[in-house]
Amino acid sequence: MIIKILVSIFVLFAVSRVYLRYRDGSVRVIAFIVWLLLWGGIAFFVWWPKFSDIIASGVGIGRGIDALVYISIVALFYAMFRVYIKLEFIEHEITSLVRNLALSDKLNKIKDKRDNENEKKDISSN
Repeated sequence: MIIKILVSIFVLFAVSRVYLRYRDGSVRVIAFIVWLLLWGGIAFFVWWPKFSDIIASGVGIGRGIDALVYISIVALFYAMFRVYIKLEFIEHEITSLVRNLALSDKLNKIKDKRDNENEKKDISSN
């Protein structure tokens, strides 16, 4: 019984963090709903663990906890894949930005040098 209470307190804490992120705009509506469903599902299975046995037997797995572990592992790998893809995209964007900034800086230096040379010519011709 104590584990149910502790997990429920943690779920409430996690939901409050998700809500605060949603309220300040750093989490979109769809992500907010997904997180609520996830944390709600965790709370549900903590309080009614026999329901996971029903789901497990429906998909041909012996115990409910095994089904939850399998689903959790698959979900974690999928989340890790999404983070990896996002990281690759961000690395590509940073590389493009740095390249463009370096080229822009080099062009500005060339332009400044040319302008300085033209000013020197104008001064010497007067």
